[in-house]
Amino acid sequence: MTWESIDNRILAALRFLDGETFEPLVDPLTVSGDAARVVRNPRSLYVLTQAPGFESYTGRFDTPPPPAATPFTLTVADPSGRHLPRRVSLELPRDASRTPVDPSRSVFTPVDVRMYLSPTARPAPGSAVVRLSLVDDDEVPLARWVVRIKVAVPDRPATVGLGLSDARGEVLLLVPRIPIIRWGQEEDDALIHTNFPATLEAAPTPSGAGPPDPDVPEASFTLLPLTLQVASGLEIHRRIQIPTS
Repeated sequence: MTWESIDNRILAALRFLDGETFEPLVDPLTVSGDAARVVRNPRSLYVLTQAPGFESYTGRFDTPPPPAATPFTLTVADPSGRHLPRRVSLELPRDASRTPVDPSRSVFTPVDVRMYLSPTARPAPGSAVVRLSLVDDDEVPLARWVVRIKVAVPDRPATVGLGLSDARGEVLLLVPRIPIIRWGQEEDDALIHTNFPATLEAAPTPSGAGPPDPDVPEASFTLLPLTLQVASGLEIHRRIQIPTS
């Protein structure tokens, strides 16, 4: 009997999260990159097993030190249409040591990637729904902008939702787990208020060909001069003009 040794490494594993619930997506996505090989495993993790310049590194374990840190980009699309296409930027290789200095950069730790909802996505029952139309000073739709909503609910951390504008400047923000209406226990008890104030912040994504990369730096966000009152199951529509010059 002849034994054959087959060694190979992985470069990264990615876990894609729903734009509303932030739960891992289990339905298949289309993930691609320049000369990349991505394999979806039974846990719905997308494993990057090959990328340009890493052929020797991934092909065997007894190799010299890994290549220098290199940026790499993947493109993700949701065939169901619930989420907008996006790019994901990674720095390869990730730390393959057993005791990484930064566990979040370990090859054994999946990279969480948030997907952004399409304006046509159906909200879950009870989510607060905010639909925005973004335009610039000349009334031109603003595509590729990230919008963040923060909802202030007493006695709990602020609830945050994120959205991405499509080619028409349309954004869908869904905020789940907003407290619902409850009546008091006695006849004269007042209705418990269930409208909560929410603020909006926006940031442009970097320009370039293909889908946007919405993972913009925190410092890029600007507070918008608009306060909303959101509630479980309530849908709000607003048009917002954002100066870009």
